[in-house]
Amino acid sequence: MAKMITDSWVVAESGNIPRAVRFYAKLGIKPSVRMSSYVELPAPGGTAIGFYTLGHRKVRKQAGGWQIMFRVNHIEKLRAALKRKGVRTSPIERAPGESKLSWCTDPDGNRLTLMEFGKRGT
Repeated sequence: MAKMITDSWVVAESGNIPRAVRFYAKLGIKPSVRMSSYVELPAPGGTAIGFYTLGHRKVRKQAGGWQIMFRVNHIEKLRAALKRKGVRTSPIERAPGESKLSWCTDPDGNRLTLMEFGKRGT
């Protein structure tokens, strides 16, 4: 069978694309595609994040939803740097295997989880 799926990325509706771009720039992520109703940002690790707008028409939100996970090093230092840039993050929580996580939301309420892995396979 021929390869049918050739690419993938995460997309979310944005109420204000320029505001979303400014927020992600604070994380060091800058757009690779810019259109009037769509922007795409290449995140570390190969994931692309897309934001779109339908103008005055809103997409109905579904239950559940997505979150984007970012694997990070030195989560305490990253949180401090984000705080200096005005990005509010949750307190660091412990996760299995001595991992640590914190999260924040972008201006449209999309959840971003920052994860520093501890011991593997625990």
